[in-house]
Amino acid sequence: MKHKNIRGKIVYNSNQSGKWEEFGREWWSITRHEDGQQTLRAYCEIEPGVVADRSVIRDVVYTFDKDFKPLDCFNRLHSNGKFLGSGWINFTDKMAECESLGSSFGRISQKRNLTEKALSLGAHPVSCDILHLSRFDHSINKKIQHQENVWMTSKEHDGCSGPLLETISFDIEYSGKKEITVPAGTYKANHYKFLLSNHPTEELWCTDDFLFIKIAVGGYMAAEFDLVEIEYDY
Repeated sequence: MKHKNIRGKIVYNSNQSGKWEEFGREWWSITRHEDGQQTLRAYCEIEPGVVADRSVIRDVVYTFDKDFKPLDCFNRLHSNGKFLGSGWINFTDKMAECESLGSSFGRISQKRNLTEKALSLGAHPVSCDILHLSRFDHSINKKIQHQENVWMTSKEHDGCSGPLLETISFDIEYSGKKEITVPAGTYKANHYKFLLSNHPTEELWCTDDFLFIKIAVGGYMAAEFDLVEIEYDY
């Protein structure tokens, strides 16, 4: 077979209390299929206290096309040791749809007509946050670019709701290439920022093909998310 697999681990640390402490972790993999599609699989654990007073366990399987546009996504959530919700989202050129089951809202079916193809989906693994950066158009001379209709499975900062189809908007700023060292190694990385109205500024570093290297979030989170392991099977 000609597909390629990449696997890694991300550790979440916060300086919120005045000293760096681990509050979560994420194991992820990406399969690059022969037809150009890519499938991200992520298992995430968030401990209570830094983002919200609750624990979160999240399982995500998210597939996107060769241009990083979303195709479909499965998202399952547990919070405080109990089932919260699970849902399947599908995108076509003309429609976004979601079938979801939640402990607080029961069974919901959503359908949203699209006037343009969906550009990205935030399913809340931090390895998935990086994929929003594919929206940035480097062919135009504009350092800060506004993004409308950014699809999300939850508007909670820890992704602990739904999963349901929702949209937000924010600006992306590009600051060029910078060398950065994380536990997994030293990289010449692309450096971006998410500029959001209801969320602390988020700095992101990634490879040219949108593999996660690091995220730093200021404000109340005072958090860093670092790539600590990476493995290629090719």
